[in-house]
Amino acid sequence: MKTMEQNKMIPPPFIHRFEGDSGIDIAKQEIDAVFRDGEKRRLILRIGAPFIQNGIFRIRTELENLDRTDGPLAGSESFDTLLNGIAWIPARLRTFEEEHGCLYYWPDSDTKFDYEDFFDGCRLLKKKT
Repeated sequence: MKTMEQNKMIPPPFIHRFEGDSGIDIAKQEIDAVFRDGEKRRLILRIGAPFIQNGIFRIRTELENLDRTDGPLAGSESFDTLLNGIAWIPARLRTFEEEHGCLYYWPDSDTKFDYEDFFDGCRLLKKKT
């Protein structure tokens, strides 16, 4: 388990924003990203355990080796905070796909990692039309 000080994705000036985070990951998934220029990186999608800081529920959500982590996400309760953390990951993957041409694959594979399909469970309850 990494401490917040050992977490290279969190810039040192922002470590204090994670006070109260146990450093425990409750979920992680490795994938590969390939950029337009052919660079390939192993990414680790991570969600930490919700924690309380100054009376507010927060959660650490990371895209290790792709995006820095400036601060935890927040929610009204731990469950809401967890859902926010899960929803943040595909939104950031989409941003990097659109802005940097990233393509995502399952680790060491030519099989595409379809993040929209993978995270579709987040949208189990669709609004009725």
